[in-house]
Amino acid sequence: MRIAYANAAYRPDSSSGKNAHIWQFITNAVALGHEVWGWRGNQHPAVQCLPETKIGRLITLRTMDAIYVRIEDKVPISGFSRWAVTPYKELIGSPIIVWEFNTVPDFGLVLGRRQADIQQAIQDFQSYSQGCDLAICVSQSLVDYVRDDLGFKRVLVVPNGSDPELFHPDTPPVKRVQRNPNQLNVVWIGSANLAWHNFDLLREAAQLLWQRDKSDMISFHILGSAHSLMHDMPPNVNYYGSEDYNRLPSWLSAMDVGLCLYHPGAADYSSPLKVFDYMASGLTVVGTSQPQLCEIFDKLGQSDLLVPANDAVALADVLSKLAWNRERVRYQGEVSRKLVIKFYNWRRAVQDTFDEIESLLQHRQLRNN
Repeated sequence: MRIAYANAAYRPDSSSGKNAHIWQFITNAVALGHEVWGWRGNQHPAVQCLPETKIGRLITLRTMDAIYVRIEDKVPISGFSRWAVTPYKELIGSPIIVWEFNTVPDFGLVLGRRQADIQQAIQDFQSYSQGCDLAICVSQSLVDYVRDDLGFKRVLVVPNGSDPELFHPDTPPVKRVQRNPNQLNVVWIGSANLAWHNFDLLREAAQLLWQRDKSDMISFHILGSAHSLMHDMPPNVNYYGSEDYNRLPSWLSAMDVGLCLYHPGAADYSSPLKVFDYMASGLTVVGTSQPQLCEIFDKLGQSDLLVPANDAVALADVLSKLAWNRERVRYQGEVSRKLVIKFYNWRRAVQDTFDEIESLLQHRQLRNN
């Protein structure tokens, strides 16, 4: 299959989860035997570049089986979105139009946009929904929203995943993190400046644990953009800043527990990459009651490791219990990794996506014959 990955470009100097997702999508699509075409500037080595001239690009686009557009909280401002509607769709040969939804318009509020901007984004999505052949959504909550609120008819849930060959518990750990059988290393990864992260919950739980015993039996480790929020942290919290995504396996192999803490709202529709990387690394995951996290925890038999969004005491208590039950930590880490290998991995995600596109192509071929 030949697809044009319309608006997503891999950047080797980016440490974002979005960039990791783009890399894995392209890498696994090509490994499965598909061709991925993109615009110049996409630095993934497996991407074939479209011609720079308009005529050359148009001719090449007419050979594509599908146009694949990555969607965040609003319709892309470039011309990629109009290919879903007449006459532009016919101009490029009427390929299958696929939009990959990663969040909802309300995520714009997290980024500081106005409510009027959110409403405009919803209207824009609704206007394009009839021309889109398939909406790929990273969670069931997002499927329901995209179908019921935005009007997309054919939707498929394809949860994110991890790469269990890249993230592995036997990866040599970084030397900056002390490894002690009597110390529970707890990690949080993310951009704390994004308002949907419940960073206050982490800080308050760490403070409670420090007040209880003034020891480093439970040690917190922060990776990501959080420098401006670290001045109020107790001594049991360590901050390292941002790290290249490909170096994260060495950090995670030094940890025991991974945290995923959100405020209710836009995050309820997400599929957190950090969770699957924690799981692939053999960590026990502790988190707030985010819908996809609840689903995963149910499969892992660890729903007791979910905490209310604003209950620092509950989070501190859960971590304390794990610190005193290292066999539970080891067991949950093992079953988590097995679940990633079995289902929550990038190869499965990309395979499911292309299987659905292939089904659409076959249905169209039968209809036209």
